[in-house]
Amino acid sequence: MTPHLNGNFEMTRFATAIALLFAANAHGQQTYPNIEGETLLEDGRVIVQRFELLPGQWEGIHEHPEHQLVIVLNSTNELVYRFRGSDRVFERPENDSVRAFWRPGPVYISDEHESGNTGDRPLEWIAITFKSDSVATDEPPEQFVQPEDE
Repeated sequence: MTPHLNGNFEMTRFATAIALLFAANAHGQQTYPNIEGETLLEDGRVIVQRFELLPGQWEGIHEHPEHQLVIVLNSTNELVYRFRGSDRVFERPENDSVRAFWRPGPVYISDEHESGNTGDRPLEWIAITFKSDSVATDEPPEQFVQPEDE
């Protein structure tokens, strides 16, 4: 191999490795720089993880995938949500009930998103990340197909 072709070959290998890295993480586990999660289930369709953010703790700047459902098990009384340079403060009553919501996504590192627990109670949640192949399908499961009129 000539040096010029070898350089192109190395660049192609590098680009392929980067593409595979992003493809592998596109529907991978949710990660935060400052807190660890517990994986409760991972299969071909979903990843289910549990997280806890203690009072005074920040998640750290992180990404979110598309197709993520969040179920808040225990809410803190105050949370700071940071996104693209602006902060929003959320206050919750002490007897706050379980809530579920679709997380906006995808969120990228460049969005500079993180949340901090500025309250005095732990925040606990379940994140359910749906892998893209399980969200969109051309064929509904057989049990949901209506029988034809005879």
